[in-house]
Amino acid sequence: MAKKNDMSKTLEKYGQMMKKFGSEVGEVAKKGEENVIIMSKLFKIQMDILGVSLQREKLYYKIGKEVADKLTKGTFEVSGLEKYKKELDKIRTEGEKKKKALSKVKSPGKKKVKKTK
Repeated sequence: MAKKNDMSKTLEKYGQMMKKFGSEVGEVAKKGEENVIIMSKLFKIQMDILGVSLQREKLYYKIGKEVADKLTKGTFEVSGLEKYKKELDKIRTEGEKKKKALSKVKSPGKKKVKKTK
């Protein structure tokens, strides 16, 4: 019976403080969750940008290979490379879109941050 009384006294004494602590821990966990979501979005967009860069490098390789082949044969003409311009523009545009998306995720606007006491 003495233990029961000790527990109720402890709850009376520290109950309010424990509730406050619990709510503060909940707020911190929620902010941490939001940060994880933002970080995962940033990572995905950065991986997309890396993929676009890789596509561009592959295209440059293809162009270089064709130019080198034509140079060795002596049949090099710039007009023969026009077919790559459209594809290169498409890759460049996609890369710019990804970079804009990245900047939007990095700075979505000013949010009011609640300070915990």
